[in-house]
Amino acid sequence: MPRRAGSGVAGFAWQVALPEEAPSIPGLDAPPFIGRLLRMRGIRDADEAETFLAADRMQPADPSSLPGFDEAVERAAAAVEGGESVAVYGDYDVDGVTSTAILVEALREAGADCRWFVPHREQDGYGVHADALEQLGNDGARLIITADCGITARTQIAAARARGIDVVVLDHHQPEGELPDAIVAAPSLAATDHPLREASAGGLAWHFAHALCARLGAAEQPRRWLELAALSTVADVVPLHGENRRIVGQGLRELARTQRPGLRALLEAAGARNGAIDAETIGFQIAPRLNAAGRIEHASLAVEALLETKPARADELAARLDQLNARRRRLSDDAWRRAQEQVERTRADHGDVPALVSAGDAETPPGIIGIVAGRLADRYQRPAFAYAVRDGLAQASARSRAGFDFAAALAECSDLLVRHGGHEMAAGFTVEAANLALLCERLNALAEAAIFDRADAGDGEPLLEIDAQVPFDLVTDATADWIARLAPFGAGNPAPVFLSLDAPVSEVRRFGRNGKPHLGLRLGRWDAVGWRMGDREAGLAQRIDAVWSFRRSQSGATELELQDFRPA
Repeated sequence: MPRRAGSGVAGFAWQVALPEEAPSIPGLDAPPFIGRLLRMRGIRDADEAETFLAADRMQPADPSSLPGFDEAVERAAAAVEGGESVAVYGDYDVDGVTSTAILVEALREAGADCRWFVPHREQDGYGVHADALEQLGNDGARLIITADCGITARTQIAAARARGIDVVVLDHHQPEGELPDAIVAAPSLAATDHPLREASAGGLAWHFAHALCARLGAAEQPRRWLELAALSTVADVVPLHGENRRIVGQGLRELARTQRPGLRALLEAAGARNGAIDAETIGFQIAPRLNAAGRIEHASLAVEALLETKPARADELAARLDQLNARRRRLSDDAWRRAQEQVERTRADHGDVPALVSAGDAETPPGIIGIVAGRLADRYQRPAFAYAVRDGLAQASARSRAGFDFAAALAECSDLLVRHGGHEMAAGFTVEAANLALLCERLNALAEAAIFDRADAGDGEPLLEIDAQVPFDLVTDATADWIARLAPFGAGNPAPVFLSLDAPVSEVRRFGRNGKPHLGLRLGRWDAVGWRMGDREAGLAQRIDAVWSFRRSQSGATELELQDFRPA
C-alpha cells in the first residue's frame, strides 16, 4: 500500500507508492528496482519488460484492422491514380499541423494535386467548418481528408457530400452519436486492445502515409515522417506505451538527425541542436514554438515551417515562430498570475481548493488557455480548466489528472455546453458565461466522486506521488543510466520520482525571468533545478529531504529536477 511521507514547501502531501519489499519481475536482466518500476507501469513478465525497454527497436503495428483504414487508403489511392485534386483539412495545434504536414507530403510525393487548410483559432474556432469545405470544393478538391478533426462534423460533411465531395476522416477524438457520411478511420472506433487505440492524429497519419505509399508502389522508407509523428504524440499527451512508445522512441532519433529545414531551424532557435533530444525537448522547446503560431497568429505558419524545403525561408519562419513564442510566454505569465490569484482567493474563502480547479477572465487570450490549464493541474494536482470570456461565451481548455476522465465528465454535462470534445487527459469546451458557475459545481462533484471518494484518497489535500524512496548515496550514474532506459517519458509513462532524505546542499542560486524565478542547487555531486521555486529559497537548509527525478540539461548532462523539498 502507498504510504504518506510528510509534505514539503510546495504544499503537497508526499505519498510513496513503492515499498522496498515490493516484488520485482522474475527473470528480468536488470536491477530489482527497475523491475519494480516496470511492474508499477503494468508490465507483468520479463518478455513484456524486454519489449518495453527496447522501444526504439520495435516493429510498427499493423493498422489494417483499424475500422475504415483500408477503405480510406483505397479512396486516397484512387484520387491519386485518377488525377483528382485532394485537400487536407487540419487543426491548429501541434497534432493537427504535424498530421497535416505528413499527409500533404505523402500525397504530393505520390503525385496528387494537394492543398491544405487549417482554421484560425479565434476567427474560425475548433473543428470542421462548412464554409471552408465549400471553398476547398470551389478550388477543385474532389476529396478532402481531415486530420485531427471531423469525427463529429456530421452537418458540415453532409453539406460537402451534397456538392459531390468525398471526405475521409482521420481523427483520434471520440464520436458523438452517429458518424458523419464519410470514410472514417478513427482509433476511438477500434477495440480497446487495438495497438492504435490511443494513437495521436499524427501517429494515425504516419500509418496512413506509409500505407498509401505501399499501395501505390513507392519505395519503402520506414523512418520517413517519424520525427513529425513523435512531435504529435508527445505534444498531444497521449499515453506513451505500445505503438506510441515506439513512435516516440524511434522518432526522437530521427529528430536529432533531421534534414527537414524547418525542424533544424526550430531546434537552432530553441538552442537544442547541440544537446540531447528527448521528449522534454519536444514538450518544452519545439511544441511551444509550433503551437505559438495558432495561439497568437495563425497555425498556417507552423505547417509552412514543417513543409518548407528551402533553408533560408525555413530560418525566416522559425524566427517568426520564436518571436510569437516569446510573446506567448509573456501573455501566459500574466494570465497564470491572475489564475493563481483566483484559486488562492477560493482557498482563502473555503479553506481549500476544490476537487476541480478553474480560473479565467475576459483578459486571457483564448490561445493560451491550454497552457494555463496545464499549469493549474500541475500546481494544484487537480483536474483543471482555464477559460477566456468573449461575447457572453466562455471558451475553455481542460487538463486532467490520473483517475478523472475529463471527456466523459464533459459528456455528462453536455446539456450546459455549446460544444465540447477531447479525450481523457485533455479536452476543450465552450459554455455560455451565465452557465459557468453551475458547470463548475457539477464538474467539481464529478471530480470529488472520481478522485477523493476512493479509499486511498486521504484528506483531500493535493498529493505528490513518489515512486520510491532512495538513499541519496545510491543516486549514481549507473542508476541514471538504467532510469534512462525507461524513457521516453510522458503521459502513461511519467519519469520516475524519488524521495531522498538528508541530501547535502552546497550551492544555491536563483535564475530565470522576473516574476517567478527558478532555483538552482548543488546536491552532493549533482546539479539540481527547481522550476518556479525561486521564491521558496527560504525553505532550504544545509541538508534537505528532496523529491526529485532525473532530467537531461540542454547541454546533455544528467541533473536532478526538484519536485519538492523540506529541511531535513
